[in-house]
Amino acid sequence: MTDYTELEAALEKMIALIRDQAESPELMAQIQRLDELTAGLGPDTPPMLRHYMEKRGYPKAIEFLAGLDERQKPNC
Repeated sequence: MTDYTELEAALEKMIALIRDQAESPELMAQIQRLDELTAGLGPDTPPMLRHYMEKRGYPKAIEFLAGLDERQKPNC
């Protein structure tokens, strides 16, 4: 399995920025970084992780990366 450590760290930072109501430029930079990481996901990326990232479901992506979400494909 691909190491998603950087993606998980970026997601956790994003959630912390939102929770702490950080300054807008830092929040926008984090969104841009997540967009870059999402665009760089390879073909071996699990479909649910790709779905969460494309839909910006960041809390769900964190749960997936932590092994708390075992769904194989989106229900929508």
